[in-house]
Amino acid sequence: MIKAEVNKFFAQKEKAPQRMKLGGKRLSVSNLPKEDQEKIKKRLSEKDEVLKQGDLGILPGIKIDGKQVTRDNIHEFEINPERPKRPGEKDVFHVPKEKLEEIVTEEEKEEVAQNKWTKDQLKAMTFSELREIGDKLNIKFRSKKEAVKEILAEQ
Repeated sequence: MIKAEVNKFFAQKEKAPQRMKLGGKRLSVSNLPKEDQEKIKKRLSEKDEVLKQGDLGILPGIKIDGKQVTRDNIHEFEINPERPKRPGEKDVFHVPKEKLEEIVTEEEKEEVAQNKWTKDQLKAMTFSELREIGDKLNIKFRSKKEAVKEILAEQ
């Protein structure tokens, strides 16, 4: 609108217009001064129950075992691997990675140890076949040449 049109429009109103200058920024709550931000949040929380609970530290809609979760008591709901499993509870505890590698690789290493490959046999295999063998031996590689070298070293 042209400035003359703006003046004409607001001349018909009883109160003078409230104008804010934000230095070219868009109007958002984060661009306002902290005091004004707090006033806006306070007025909104008076009108909305969910915002009011959020200001009090309650996480709205989150209940675990019938208890309301808040910022203060959220640590009570963290999973503790030392606690015994309740009857009917699913197993959410994880085996440490080191133990898991030991469990898996011992069985598979025995299987792989029975198969001793020669350099020519390994070179004749595809990369995906070499990767399967490498996974069983717990070896990582990026090329077929490197795979052959690593597998022979591991045997």
